Amino acid sequence: MKHVTYISRYIPTTMVLAAILYLSLASNPVPDTGGLFDFPGSDKVVHGIMYMGLTLVFCFDYYRHVPAKNDSRTMLAAFIIAIALGGIIEILQQAMHMGRTGDFYDFIADAVGAAIGMGLGLWVIKPFLLSRQAKTAH
Repeated sequence: MKHVTYISRYIPTTMVLAAILYLSLASNPVPDTGGLFDFPGSDKVVHGIMYMGLTLVFCFDYYRHVPAKNDSRTMLAAFIIAIALGGIIEILQQAMHMGRTGDFYDFIADAVGAAIGMGLGLWVIKPFLLSRQAKTAH
């Protein structure tokens, strides 16, 4: 039963991860917008936002349930996993031959987004949630 409780803490992270996998690996995941959001580099912006969101939501899920402690290894592991996921997805896009291609610059955008998300998670989400935990403890 302990494992179910642990897994249920990360449902939002799992949902974001599922959305990223679908949007990245489906052959045509988004309907045509008629060029509304089509500008040079728009694809890279979307990649950055997705991975920023992934690491931010992970930080939110983690710090809602974990009291203040030395968490640098957990956060480093989450950051590395997010970057590795971006790389694996780019390789899969190239290998699957479903009209998608792997792009090194997409991978760079994923890594930059993950770094921004982790920074925001550590310097915004963490202090906010830990201060809320401290207030409710009193």
